[in-house]
Amino acid sequence: MSRAKSKQNLEVCGDCGALDATWASVNKGILLCTQCCSIHRSLGRHISQVKSLLKGSWHPNQLNMVYALNNNGANNIWEHALFENGSKLMKKKPAPKDSINIKQEYIKMKHVQCAFAFRESYEDGLLSVENELGKQLHASVRTANLETSFRLLALGADPNYFHDEKGSTPLHIAIKLDQKLQVELLLVHGADPSYPDNQGKTPIDYARKFNNRDLLSRLIESQYEVTDTFSYYLSLHKPDHNSGMHFYIPQTGFKSNSVCLSKLQKINNTLFEELAMDVFDEVDRRETEAIWLSCGDTTDLNGVPFLPVDNTLSSTRNQGRQKLARFSTPEFKSLVYDILVDTQRRQMMSDNAHSSQFREVSTVDDDPLYDSVASDEDYASVPDEEKASSPLTLSPQSHHSEVSHNTNKDSIISLDSVSKTNQILEQLTKQLKNSDHTITDLKNEVLKLRQYVKVLQTENSMLKNKLSQNKATPRANGDSGFDSLGHISETDLGSVQNGGVADEVDFRHNRRNQRPTSMYETREGISKVPNWHVMKNQLKYGDPTRNTMHSSFVSAQDRETVLQCTEQITRTIQNLCRSIQDPEKEECVSSAEGVKLAIIRLASHLPKETEAERMKQMIDFVSKLQPECQALQTSHKSNDSKSVDLHFGNIRDIAFHLAKITKDVVTKYSSSQ
Repeated sequence: MSRAKSKQNLEVCGDCGALDATWASVNKGILLCTQCCSIHRSLGRHISQVKSLLKGSWHPNQLNMVYALNNNGANNIWEHALFENGSKLMKKKPAPKDSINIKQEYIKMKHVQCAFAFRESYEDGLLSVENELGKQLHASVRTANLETSFRLLALGADPNYFHDEKGSTPLHIAIKLDQKLQVELLLVHGADPSYPDNQGKTPIDYARKFNNRDLLSRLIESQYEVTDTFSYYLSLHKPDHNSGMHFYIPQTGFKSNSVCLSKLQKINNTLFEELAMDVFDEVDRRETEAIWLSCGDTTDLNGVPFLPVDNTLSSTRNQGRQKLARFSTPEFKSLVYDILVDTQRRQMMSDNAHSSQFREVSTVDDDPLYDSVASDEDYASVPDEEKASSPLTLSPQSHHSEVSHNTNKDSIISLDSVSKTNQILEQLTKQLKNSDHTITDLKNEVLKLRQYVKVLQTENSMLKNKLSQNKATPRANGDSGFDSLGHISETDLGSVQNGGVADEVDFRHNRRNQRPTSMYETREGISKVPNWHVMKNQLKYGDPTRNTMHSSFVSAQDRETVLQCTEQITRTIQNLCRSIQDPEKEECVSSAEGVKLAIIRLASHLPKETEAERMKQMIDFVSKLQPECQALQTSHKSNDSKSVDLHFGNIRDIAFHLAKITKDVVTKYSSSQ
């Protein structure tokens, strides 16, 4: 698509406001001037995917998506804080004539640290937030409003979120409703076209079902984008996916290096995928560098001599990525050619392994029936010189998507495999039925608890009404307001607590009748009446029904203190969640200490006889929080990404449980007011 036809608005740089921007950041949804683009290139493709508007190779849908985001104010999401806090903060945004150092500082704060980005605060746990964002994205892709979907993705919505009720992902919905730009937005952020819905159908299947050739072609191209890029880099030619040819290997001009190819064949699936993705990034860097040098306004700007550091990867892998720049052009093309050849070989092995796996499927295999990709163990029997893992789709949006392959629809399945498949389906059906029974039991338990809460609320309101009515009754002979309970009939109190409080009030009523009519008259039998405080304690600890009623009469001051404590816990948990999201994670341990102190303060104000079990749970969870935060900080300093992910997940689960228990406390003491 030509630039003139797609131009819908003034091409203004989203970072400095310079006119006639000739570059774009695809995943940020903004246009860039040459100076700001040079800074974006130095950040790395994992931060900003830059592309030339004049000389880059664009799919029409992708170009229209970028212009739609730019014209509809996608840049406001990244600069939300600048507009929210008034025009004075607009001084932070650099002008077109400012030095490149000022622009570089601003762009790093904006796109790397996301210091001005739109952030929404949620009171629920992280898991609830992820589910809520996923459901909102699922609904947003139904419309043509790209800005809403882009904001949800910027907040962390999963483009592959599976909606349990709808039984599909956002990409399924966008395909069904023919939302081409929404599809492009999801693909840019890592949506998987081979992800099945609850009926086992992928977005590609629906595009084929609705005969939408444009979207079908785009989805297939997105699966083979890496290998297509390799083929185009070597020969300026791409395979024709519509004719069923998904790999194009040049027949002339290149020859495989036997030593290099032998080493490639011996590495497992994960390492091969990582190598292919690193080589893809280097191909993109070299092609962009060639376009960069051909532009007249880039001569005074520094280039990008090697791939920038990606902090999410290990230091060893970052070093290997940077060493790719030392390859000469013939050497690098030879490496690309060998990777392309081995990818095709792995594709063929995957087809064979899939066929044998489908015929010899075991009854204990828990893998989905639609999974056509062989695992690393499927190649364990292959000799060392032929051993290779199943190929995965080398998608630039995700390092873990799969290389799709055509399935022969005319293949004949033996009766034996059909019977074994039926057995697996029967086992899955039984498991689903058991899960349904468990869910039903839990729902019934929840209903019982809700009914019990309603009963307690009714009893509480009845007692409050009786107390308010008796406050207006005249008191004689110095009766206290507390003795006004004597006017409540024994029948009414018996209906509330099965006679537990009725005995107590009946005793106090008799005691009131023993009061003398004058100060000179003696009390008959007053010495025979037991001490009221002793009897109150006996009733308090001897009758479980009385204990329940006592817990509901919490003073307004105590309730206010408890709610303040829970509010402090919620704030400290939110600070903890923000601290673990921070790249440096330096405040993680101090945030965990704040959560611990807030919980200890709450425990000191809750009644021990009714809240002992709940506080024990909170203390057990918070005792695990600080060691996990310390381990997270240590793992981050040592660049151990696996340990970082593990401790990050543990901290998120602990925070979720603490927030859930805190919410229960808030619900209980709010309803008792």
